[in-house]
Amino acid sequence: MMLFLQFLVSGFVTGCFLILATIGFSLTRRVEGFLNIAHAELIGVGAFTCWGLNALLGVHVVVAAVVAIVVTAFLGLFVGRLVYDPIRRFGPAVLLITSVGVAYVIGGTLDGVIGTGIRTLDIPLATTYRIHGLRITDYQLVMVALAALSAIALAVFLNATKVGLAVRAMADNPGLAASRGIDVATTSRITWLLASGLAGLAGVMLAVTATLSTDIAFHQILQILAVAILAGLGSLYAVIWSGLIVGICMDVSVYWIPAGYRPLIAFAVVILVLLVRPQGLAGARAS
Repeated sequence: MMLFLQFLVSGFVTGCFLILATIGFSLTRRVEGFLNIAHAELIGVGAFTCWGLNALLGVHVVVAAVVAIVVTAFLGLFVGRLVYDPIRRFGPAVLLITSVGVAYVIGGTLDGVIGTGIRTLDIPLATTYRIHGLRITDYQLVMVALAALSAIALAVFLNATKVGLAVRAMADNPGLAASRGIDVATTSRITWLLASGLAGLAGVMLAVTATLSTDIAFHQILQILAVAILAGLGSLYAVIWSGLIVGICMDVSVYWIPAGYRPLIAFAVVILVLLVRPQGLAGARAS
């Protein structure tokens, strides 16, 4: 029983990472209107930028993390303006296919610059705390805290700020938002910065809590898609519950089956839920 509870704790932490990894993806999906597969590679950019500054240049991990998030945010904006905006008129299918190409370009660049092998940050070993026999590290607690703060901050931003309301208006109906005087171009740029910055934050936490290889980011896209589909591909708030459900189910499944099947569990959960609720957790509107 204690082992099962330990997997439950681990799954909750995994779910918090999936929240960080998916919430920016879903934000892009709502506002820009397509599935940005390259979002996963932005996570890799955040992770390896933090690693390069910290492990190679000796920059303190907090400073390296902030720089990595900013770099990733502006890279996402640059790609959005340079690649996606000129072909937006061709529709979401073309944008989706293009994003796959962008993902390969970014991933290939990381491979060429960094090379193969395992990388770790130059940070102290994690401190493990025991609570009623259950283990959790200080870095995992940071992951949980950042996921909670990011979700709360995004909710406040979208509901209580002028820019956030403009983002919501664009997500609901870009044409109507433009007719009501909303600067669509500026709102789009803000969305790219915010979504890509969240990807950078997820990458930083991936670097802190795991060993890095250049293909680790692309592997995240399957889990990100699973969480986003389960949420309904529309609701930012449902992403929180979806991330926790997928994360917990993947890690708890190790109690019964080999760990190598964890990624399959994510889609098994999605299929089972969609059989009962085809519109996803967010409801009909999100579909």
